[in-house]
Amino acid sequence: MEVTQCEFCRRLYQSAGNRLCNDCLIKLDEDFIKIREYLYEHDRAGIEEVSEATGVSRKTIMFLLKEERLTVSSDRVDGGGILVCEACKKPISTGRICESCRKEVISALQDSVRDVGPPVRRPESAAEYPNKNKGVAKLQLKGKGRF
Repeated sequence: MEVTQCEFCRRLYQSAGNRLCNDCLIKLDEDFIKIREYLYEHDRAGIEEVSEATGVSRKTIMFLLKEERLTVSSDRVDGGGILVCEACKKPISTGRICESCRKEVISALQDSVRDVGPPVRRPESAAEYPNKNKGVAKLQLKGKGRF
């Protein structure tokens, strides 16, 4: 495990691959459920209204929009100017980048992978590992005897 900074609260924590600490993961899920339940009955409510009614902070709502767990109503073509693409600054309705910038990033990644060379072939069955068990320690539970 490595020590990293939580993307939401900015505290240091030991990460097992998550971008958020456990406290923030739990809190964001609870807040998302509150927002979802409110929006079922009040669709197209604004951020301020949702925040007031649910007690969820504007920061949390914006974070959930950027994480694509929420979206700005589709009748607002430009996303209402709430979110902008982090690459080209065009208004968007959810996420961090617009669809055209996303396509450019994907294309660039695919091109860079193509330049690396052919994919590495991995054995598909145990038979393709000639000395599979040679030098490998066998594990057992303490106090449970042998395999």
